[in-house]
Amino acid sequence: MNVHEGMTLGPYRVMDKLGRGGMAAVFRAYHPGLDRYVAIKVLPDFFADDPGYRERFQQEARSVAKLKHPNILEVFDYGCEDGVAYLVLELVEGGTLADRIGRPMDLHEVVRIVEQVASALDHAHMHGVLHRDIKPSNILLHTDGTPVLADFGLSRMVGQLRRLTSSGTVMGTPEYMSPEQAADEPMGPASDLYSLAIVAYEMLTGRVPFECETPAATLLSHVTKPMPATLELKGELSAHIEEVLRKALAKRPEDRYPSAVAFAVALRPAAWPSRRGDDLPMNAPTRRLPRTEPAPVVLVVDDSAANRELIEACLAGVECQVRGAEDGIAALKAIQAGPPDLVLLDVQMPGMDGYEVCRRIKASSGSRLIPVVMITALDRTSDRINALDAGADDYMSKPVDRVELVARVRSALRLKSVYDSLDSAEHVIFALAAAVEAKDPFTEAHTQRVAESSRRLGMSLGLSGSDLDALYRGGLIHDIGKIGVPDAILLKPGPLNASELTTMHLHPIIGANIVAPLKSGAALLPIIRHHHENFDGNGYPDRLIGQSIPRLARIVSVCDAFDALINDRPYRSRKAPDDALAILRSGAHRQWDPEVVNVFISQFAMVTRLGAA
Repeated sequence: MNVHEGMTLGPYRVMDKLGRGGMAAVFRAYHPGLDRYVAIKVLPDFFADDPGYRERFQQEARSVAKLKHPNILEVFDYGCEDGVAYLVLELVEGGTLADRIGRPMDLHEVVRIVEQVASALDHAHMHGVLHRDIKPSNILLHTDGTPVLADFGLSRMVGQLRRLTSSGTVMGTPEYMSPEQAADEPMGPASDLYSLAIVAYEMLTGRVPFECETPAATLLSHVTKPMPATLELKGELSAHIEEVLRKALAKRPEDRYPSAVAFAVALRPAAWPSRRGDDLPMNAPTRRLPRTEPAPVVLVVDDSAANRELIEACLAGVECQVRGAEDGIAALKAIQAGPPDLVLLDVQMPGMDGYEVCRRIKASSGSRLIPVVMITALDRTSDRINALDAGADDYMSKPVDRVELVARVRSALRLKSVYDSLDSAEHVIFALAAAVEAKDPFTEAHTQRVAESSRRLGMSLGLSGSDLDALYRGGLIHDIGKIGVPDAILLKPGPLNASELTTMHLHPIIGANIVAPLKSGAALLPIIRHHHENFDGNGYPDRLIGQSIPRLARIVSVCDAFDALINDRPYRSRKAPDDALAILRSGAHRQWDPEVVNVFISQFAMVTRLGAA
């Protein structure tokens, strides 16, 4: 039966033909009941009656349906109707990697794509599935650039001996086939790794390493010829990159990297040899002193071993011990046995999901102050709200960016270090501050951003280490007095009346009274009480003017105002960063210290890298 526009296959209405994938045609289709567009992969008519090919097609449906990974094309359904077998797939409309290849690509972009495809491959291998046809046209791209590995039409279960194709048929694309595949020898995950390395080579150079006049000559080159030099690569990185590619393209499978992720990890340091440490304080000493205390522990909780390995590799430059847990139960046992300093927690796991794990961590008195960062492929607003409701301190979307991950981990470990240095009363104070922020969904992570940006602004102003510590800790709890302000006032969507303003203006005094009894809170009191004073004397609560306002309070005031301006509030929408900077500039001398404002603006990128922005 010919498949054509307007016909139906099961509940799906065929819209138009997108192209061909392997030996099957691909159509755009629509499911009215779910109001969802999908891709349908259909066997050609002249193959529909071939039992062997039909079996191979069904094998694809069964094997790929087991794979749940953000970088693997999702299989929604499978059907057979009037002699037509079809797969219903996720619709990806950003084209393929083949559309972008033909000239050397940016090194950062190459590594980003390789990392995500490598994670997908290792996930498939862990479930016993080989791809067998890795090539640019089988790497689809979402409109945001996220790669998705598609067309497992040539996959088969690892170790399966029975052939589903006729003798002598080449399964794969010669330019991307491993030596063992070309020689018709047993294959394993290392074969897919070889093909991925060919794709990486092509992205970096604009050409495949072996391309001859005939397919047979190309296959023979994979078996007998060494990898051609990457002449297109220039500079100090070229030798390192070429060395990584040569190992991944070794003729013997056992000489290659142990996994696709290991290959991606080896490639990344070559791409960023100078990135490490670019968030160190200005004028920081270059000589590292020996540690006198044990390194902090980061617990990575993910049911994918490949994902755990990737995160561990990304944190290679962070002074920490990385431990792993394969599910929620194992994570809770590990925390009970020895509490870590940070938990990086996947959401979608078998059995107990990440939300429940986070709730249990935060419900225990022994672990509630351990920072928890959710890392998940889910990216809807409701998913972020669920994570925050469960008690998560931060939230990252997969695929993770290494630089962002390192920055967030360092920030979270710094926060944990502050918790560990507090006396028991301070633990209660900081927990109260967290409770205040949780009351208002519009201030998600506001205090931590203010703390980070205040500390960095203090560095730019040349303040001492003790002042920097006070800025960070004071930034975390500067609004603790809002614990005494009714929710009806905090969350009011319109302007406050005179009575409500008076109540709101009391929160610095309430906060100072809460912190005053702390033996280590003296340096924080001026920040908490005076961060709403105006430079012209028209602020509150004490109407201090100019230099009489404590300097640390003046610093926190600027960072607090900027973060409030660029984020939504109940009574107004967020402003663009440039508009917020213009407001700070116009308010200098009147509301804010002009020196602090000038330094904030001049050092904007550095101050806000982990802070207000």
